[in-house]
Amino acid sequence: MEKHFLARMAGLLFIAVTMFILAACGSEETVTYQAEENGISITLTYTAEGDNVVKQVSESEIEYSALGVTTKEEAEELLAPLVEEYQNINGLTHEIDYQDDKVVEKVTVDYNEADASEIAELEGSMFEGDPTEGISLEKSIELIESQGFEKVE
Repeated sequence: MEKHFLARMAGLLFIAVTMFILAACGSEETVTYQAEENGISITLTYTAEGDNVVKQVSESEIEYSALGVTTKEEAEELLAPLVEEYQNINGLTHEIDYQDDKVVEKVTVDYNEADASEIAELEGSMFEGDPTEGISLEKSIELIESQGFEKVE
């Protein structure tokens, strides 16, 4: 695979969110899902009030081989455009650590502060519907389960 495709693929892993019209509100709950495949491990944690996602944390470990690179420097160069895109966005924090054989990344989105329309425009975001309508926990879970994520108990 060529590096551009792999960089885009890594970007798609940063945020996995689906937008839908919100259903009922209620008490706060947190659910965590995880998937591992081909040198990539992703943990997604959603915090919701009723069906309304208010916070999402994506923690990823991506082996350099999954990116088609072999060194920290190559990974930094490959991911630099994506890292830059995630800077200075209200309600979003992005941390990235280039280790000896992998990149460890954490993206946190606080939807009480973030502009969902702005988040929807980022590479790696997956949205359906109108971002201003909110994020449905139920629909987000349906999406990530269809992509092979399993609930962490």
